[in-house]
Amino acid sequence: MLSIFSRPDEEIRREVTDRVIRPGLQMHPERLRLSVRDGIVTLSGRPETDQAGQDIIEAVWHIEGVVAVRDELDPDEDNCHHTATSR
Repeated sequence: MLSIFSRPDEEIRREVTDRVIRPGLQMHPERLRLSVRDGIVTLSGRPETDQAGQDIIEAVWHIEGVVAVRDELDPDEDNCHHTATSR
């Protein structure tokens, strides 16, 4: 990746937290774990619904500087039809 297009991991992490996880996705931030390394965002934890998890993954792809998203979300037992999103 060209360095002129890279963005600091902490900046990406902050934007994912502030723009994706906290607002409007009916998600308690403590239910998720988020890490960013070299523009690769890894999300783990338990979203409240399968759809909420998919919405988060999709929104993270739209954050500038994100080069990949690792979906390690574990949906609640009632929502066992979770599928990984890839690009």
